Amino acid sequence: MADQNSKVMVVGGTSRIGTALINRLGDSAFGVVRRDSPEVRDIRVEDYDAIPLSAFDGVTCVVNCVGTNVGRADELDRANRIIPASITASAKQAAVRHLIHISSFSVYGRARAVDRHTATRSETPYGHSKLAGDAALLALADDAFAVTILRLPLIYGAESAGKLGRLLRWWSRIGVMPVPAGDISRAMISVDLSAAVIAARIADRRTGVVFAADPRPFTYADAALARPARLRQLPIHAAVAKATELLMPAIGSRLFADSRLADDDNLAMSYGLASQLYHDIAAMPLDARQPSQSR
Repeated sequence: MADQNSKVMVVGGTSRIGTALINRLGDSAFGVVRRDSPEVRDIRVEDYDAIPLSAFDGVTCVVNCVGTNVGRADELDRANRIIPASITASAKQAAVRHLIHISSFSVYGRARAVDRHTATRSETPYGHSKLAGDAALLALADDAFAVTILRLPLIYGAESAGKLGRLLRWWSRIGVMPVPAGDISRAMISVDLSAAVIAARIADRRTGVVFAADPRPFTYADAALARPARLRQLPIHAAVAKATELLMPAIGSRLFADSRLADDDNLAMSYGLASQLYHDIAAMPLDARQPSQSR
């Protein structure tokens, strides 16, 4: 965890993970934001690639939460490579000792299993931009300036569950979910658990690529059991699941394909952090208009 003498700058402080991290770290952290924030400690800038060097005074670690998965290729490149590289260069110039950058499993394409030895094979403009950003940041590391690339799988939040929430709402509305015979196993992580991992990593000033996911992967069987009103499954033949993945890869790869993180490379498990996934699935409102009952 960050020690009492740490001063942590969270760039993109109003993002979901940025907000959760600042709340977790308390007075030792402040945000850099581009829109109005109620926090008097936050620093407002016109652009994230123009943070004044004076803003880094006394900062021991910068956490970059800036990035996007939507937009044209040039917009993705700017958000996921150019801006993070500028932030990192400024942090290094200001003699900050450590930068943590949030990256994505998208750099591995449709890899079924991820660990420290998995070859990168991005297949989308988003994945290309994240991989290029990771490389640009790592190139700035040296003995006095550590760069940690934290690659995360699908991220969900209790208040805004994103793809996971849409999947569960769809499942609830149609009454039954077609699932591959034998089920799947997919890595996911909550916003809160992501923040807990980052907070634990701040004091570990080592350059390299690391990973985190919920200690329990997502399976349809466990998700169905977690809901107060049990969700039903319709097993489908492996050939049908494979055909769906080939014909509609954006859907098939999310619904019918494994994407696991090796336990030995999962920082959440290394730090002894508890699983949140099925607690959150149980509490997640399936009516989009209903307020969340989760933490």
